[in-house]
Amino acid sequence: MIRLTVSSVIFLYTLFSVIIILVIWIVSGYRLAKRVLPKDVDYIWKCSVCFNTYVDSSHDDISICTLCGSYNKREK
Repeated sequence: MIRLTVSSVIFLYTLFSVIIILVIWIVSGYRLAKRVLPKDVDYIWKCSVCFNTYVDSSHDDISICTLCGSYNKREK
């Protein structure tokens, strides 16, 4: 049998918890990075002020950002 002190058990518990959190963080970041917005869709806008990506289905030449409220002009 392996003898462990209380401090070594706390250290191992903390170490494994941090490793599990890091793995979850890396996997979720990888999954988010794999998502790509379609480039041929006309109603996806990117704000020139706050760089927020949002959807505006009206086919106007000017759109209002949903996050900061700034006006954005369609680039052709």
